[in-house]
Amino acid sequence: MATAHLISTEGSDRATGYSMSAKLVRREDRLFIGWLDAAPTHGDPARIMFGARDAATGAAVREFPLGEGVDNHCGPAFALDRDGRLHAIIGTHHGPFLYRYADNPESPAGWSEPVALGPRDTYPSLVVDASGTLHLAHREAGDRWQLWYRRKRAGHPWEEAQSLAISPVPGYNHYMHSLTVAPDGALHLTFQFYYSDGGSAADGYARAVVYLRSEDGGDVWLGESGRPVTTSVTIETMEAFYRRPHDAHPSLHDLRAGNHIVDARGRPWMFLTLPDAKSGSLWTRDDDAWRTIDLEPMLSPLNLARGRATSLAADAEGRMHLLFATDPDGIETQWYDARHELFHLALSPEGEKLSLARLTEREATSAWLPALEPWSWATTPADRADGPWYLYTRGENAGGIGGDNASAVKTRVYLDRLDVDGGG
Repeated sequence: MATAHLISTEGSDRATGYSMSAKLVRREDRLFIGWLDAAPTHGDPARIMFGARDAATGAAVREFPLGEGVDNHCGPAFALDRDGRLHAIIGTHHGPFLYRYADNPESPAGWSEPVALGPRDTYPSLVVDASGTLHLAHREAGDRWQLWYRRKRAGHPWEEAQSLAISPVPGYNHYMHSLTVAPDGALHLTFQFYYSDGGSAADGYARAVVYLRSEDGGDVWLGESGRPVTTSVTIETMEAFYRRPHDAHPSLHDLRAGNHIVDARGRPWMFLTLPDAKSGSLWTRDDDAWRTIDLEPMLSPLNLARGRATSLAADAEGRMHLLFATDPDGIETQWYDARHELFHLALSPEGEKLSLARLTEREATSAWLPALEPWSWATTPADRADGPWYLYTRGENAGGIGGDNASAVKTRVYLDRLDVDGGG
């Protein structure tokens, strides 16, 4: 197991969540990272942190706060364009996102003044294409919570947001959305419908997973059939590639969508936790049809049922890397459990198992919320031979269902690197 760099002892209990937001970006000899530090005392704002590290060794260069958030759902999202400009969406949880950019990110003075988006944003998924256009998908709270898309062309202000999906009921919905740019510039978007009939998060569950794509930079979005989506997708109009079986018990989080990646052939790949599937599955779309790979033969006896904190990324060789948190003894647990440790499943470009390795040693609190450095077809050097860096959180889950999202509980935040040749 590699020696991890301790980034913070002041981390929020969701310091490195959530997987739709890229938190690590490399530019030449620098690795830029973002995480969320907890409020110093209960009731104070959380601190949205930025760090510059040596890309070869992980050694610290500089760190400082980029902004503040109301609670543990306010981590940053980064994207690097071809000119070397770093873009960031920071905050918030049901409030206006703040957009900032920097050509010299290592200096606090090098960052632009924040531009507010809003009005009630959460969970940014931010990417940039080869032309420098920023694409952002996020959840927007309201009477019916929606999945929104908005765009910023280079040198222009942010355009008005567009609703791509809308909840069928008032109240809570968690889309677990993921947005990417393919090698040909096409946009790929995956999301789930997660809600309860009464609008409460406590008894909600995911019903289906949906895939959309845009071949013209976000002007027109296409569904599974290839037909344009002309209005917000609903549970009635969706072309879902996976639907929960009608007889499946609506246990909390037993269907959960991870982030997706797009390979050199333009195929999306993603991890799904499914009802009654012990180890989840890997899904890919080729020739307009989805193919499923059952992961139980690769992961047994590890148990990923009921949802997991995961992160999926690729490397220069086209290998895929899935990081996940689970109980090392194979016990079925909730999506968070104090017994969880981190594991790494390496897969070939066609989804065959290469290796499975445990990344962390047993402690009294969980290692979870892995965040892998994403591969960018627009900016990542094609000859990069080393493995991706990743962040994770070690500590108590103080927020969430039945908890307090604004808790001042502190965790440890770590940075480490995958050994893509040694399987760790």
